[in-house]
Amino acid sequence: MPHCCICRHDIDQWLPHPHRDRFSEFFHLVETIGSDLAVYQCPQCGCTDRDRHLWLFLHAAGVLNAIAGARVLHLAPEAHLERLIEALAPARYLRGDLHPLRAGHSKLDAEQLPFADGEFDLIVCNHVLEHVADPQRALGEFHRCLVAGGLLIAQTPYSARLKATFELDGPVSPEFAHLFYGQHDHVRLFGNDIERFFHAAGFDGRLLKHESLLPGVDARDSGCNPHEPLFAFWKPAQQADRPAAASASSAQRVSEDVAVNP
Repeated sequence: MPHCCICRHDIDQWLPHPHRDRFSEFFHLVETIGSDLAVYQCPQCGCTDRDRHLWLFLHAAGVLNAIAGARVLHLAPEAHLERLIEALAPARYLRGDLHPLRAGHSKLDAEQLPFADGEFDLIVCNHVLEHVADPQRALGEFHRCLVAGGLLIAQTPYSARLKATFELDGPVSPEFAHLFYGQHDHVRLFGNDIERFFHAAGFDGRLLKHESLLPGVDARDSGCNPHEPLFAFWKPAQQADRPAAASASSAQRVSEDVAVNP
């Protein structure tokens, strides 16, 4: 029976995305990996498949056990995950967005963060890199603001069928962005070179497959896309004299133990 890991209710069935008929045909053709619009929303709490999958991933990777007492930065925070992370009692939990809409959120630009070096143990920044003008600069900021051994979680749509990230030089029309990037306000579609962006910024890590982290977890019952990997990358511990954060150590051990080619 379908079960929501966010509200912990059994349900009859997941709700499909109300506009799944408008999904980009190009995204289908290049087999873009992201949200599963057929199992999009929980009818009980309203969480999305992306919320559920990430929560399952973080639990399996041991990240949730390390949040208590940690310093966490959450950009473009998902409302359901924000509530659950706050309940884990991090020592500091700062939330922000380029255009904040909720109380307690700061105005933050991922490409120019107003924080000191090594200020956070964990940064969560999902579905932002496909929006920013310079993803390499944003990743550089995340790397700078993390303590050595700190962990970055940064989910984003991508196509393993594309040899390289697809992005035009200059602005495009909303119609072009919707067709080729998947949404009118996206500015690129990442390809099979997605890991190189993280590595170029100084991170270690690889994409962690669903079946490696969540063996035996039925994607339909859990309401998630089994093709979506976990984007878990960490700042190498040797880059500073602080010990690695427990969350990063957990993700590193997982990535070293499984085959993770997308």
